Formats: sequence, structure tokens, C-alpha cells
Amino acid sequence: MSMKYSYFQLTFGDDEAFRNPEKSYERLKRFSYDAIELTPPKGRYGKGVSLDRFVSDHLRLTKEYDLSVSCLNDCWGEEWDPHSPDYKTLTGKESAKRAISETITTIDMASELNAKFVTVAVAIHEPISSENVDKAVATAVDSLQQMCDYASKKDVSLVFEATNHLEMGKFVNTVANHKRLIELTGCKNLGIQIDWFHAGFEELNCFEAVYEAQPLLWHQHFRDTNSLTPGYGNTDFKAVMRALLRFGYEGYCTIESSPMYPDVDTAVADGISYLKYCEKVAGMQLSKSFPNGFPLKK
Repeated sequence: MSMKYSYFQLTFGDDEAFRNPEKSYERLKRFSYDAIELTPPKGRYGKGVSLDRFVSDHLRLTKEYDLSVSCLNDCWGEEWDPHSPDYKTLTGKESAKRAISETITTIDMASELNAKFVTVAVAIHEPISSENVDKAVATAVDSLQQMCDYASKKDVSLVFEATNHLEMGKFVNTVANHKRLIELTGCKNLGIQIDWFHAGFEELNCFEAVYEAQPLLWHQHFRDTNSLTPGYGNTDFKAVMRALLRFGYEGYCTIESSPMYPDVDTAVADGISYLKYCEKVAGMQLSKSFPNGFPLKK
């Protein structure tokens, strides 16, 4: 089994992502990627590009460069600012309505672009406590059910990204708790997206994160502990690859780096080279002949 590699295009910058997306496709094709993850032009993103132009541009470019769209991820299009009147969450009734509306628009685009997944995140507007956690859970479950019901009609699945408590507050930050929330929805088209930067804050170790996500691990973001490209921090990506191989992971390994250090091309080239190296070593480590070179016969 060989992993499939994608890159989160927005990290190349707004101008390239929306005004010159062909640069992204050329780069990813040059470095042997399989797919691209996109952010729709909404809210603070877009540089004036319309949704229709965005879809038509990427339909043309995916065909021209023979790349798939691994996922659509827009974080509901606005600043992560809890004081904004347009802030969107899954935990407050009014803000959840805005999140559902934004997600439905993105699901429509995913369907047009033949993307299997749309990313959602829980987000909070006010701190979650023992007094309001039940209400927050009920709102999140209802919101996810509405999103998934619409997505099922478009043959699209949602992937629920587990985030760290510094960005999203202390509410279902772990993979295990995201899985519990998914189970409460009863939705069959809602899975988990592990972001290894966030996992570095919250999870016990790499293997347990992958284990806890089974059988719902459908998509991943690969960025290192310092938010740079894989290999530039201290995440044990060989352990990640061993876990993925053990559990037969079939989704995309989408690389994300913020900032693009030391430069865009180097980060893009090093990211896929390092992960492919980790994948190769992990496969060797799991082989019957490792480490003594003499596989035992039954």
C-alpha cells in the first residue's frame, strides 16, 4: 500500500491561492503530489474571486494537471474572532446557524469539484463549563446532523478536525472525544481529520491517536510540532506511518506548513520527501524480516 499525498494550498498565500492557482498546481505536479486541498473564497479569503470562478478555475486545473481535490476546508470563511458578529461555531444556536449555512455552500462546491470531503471544526464562542457542556453538545450534535444530512444528498462526507485547546477552547479537543461526539450524531458520513500539529498538544502519542480514530480516520493534516513542514519539528512521523499501515489507512496525507519556511518550494519538496521516507522505513519496520533479516515461518 502506498500513501496518497496532497497539499493545503492556502498556505501558499492568498494571492496564489485565488488569483494565480495555476502556480500551485504546477508546483505540486513538479514534486509528485496526488492532490490539492482548497479553501473557497469566503469571508477574509478570496481576493475578490467569485465562487463560480473558483469552481471553474479548479475544474480546469485539476484536469490539466491530473490532480484530485482531496478536501475543501474554509473554516467557515471568517476570522477566528469570538467577538465578531459573524463568528461561527457548533456550540451556540445562532452561530451554529451561520456555520451550517457556510458548510452547505462548501458542500455544493465540493460536489462540483469531485472532492470527497469537507472539513468542519467545533469552535466555541464562550468558555465551555460543567454548567453548559450538555447544551453545547446538543447544539453541536444537531448542527452536525443537519450538515451531514445535506452532504449525503451530494455524496460528500464531512471530516471533523480535532483542534487544540489554545485555538478552540477546552471542548472535545482529543480524537477520542471527537469520536464520541460523532457517535452521538449517528451520522455515517462524518469522520475524523487528525491534524498532527494539534495532536501534539492533546494526544498521548501518535499510535493512540490513530487507534482512537478507527474506523473513522478519513483525512489528515501533516504539519510538525512547530507548525512547519513534516520533518522540521519533532513529531514521530515514522510512528504515525506505522500506525497508518497497521490500520490500512486509505485517505490522503495532506501536508500543511505555516509559515512556509525556508521558502515555498523547499517546504513542499521536503515535506513529501520526508513523509515518503518515513513511509518506506515504517514498511520495513513492520516487515517479517525486521530487524534480523530472517523471517520466521509458521
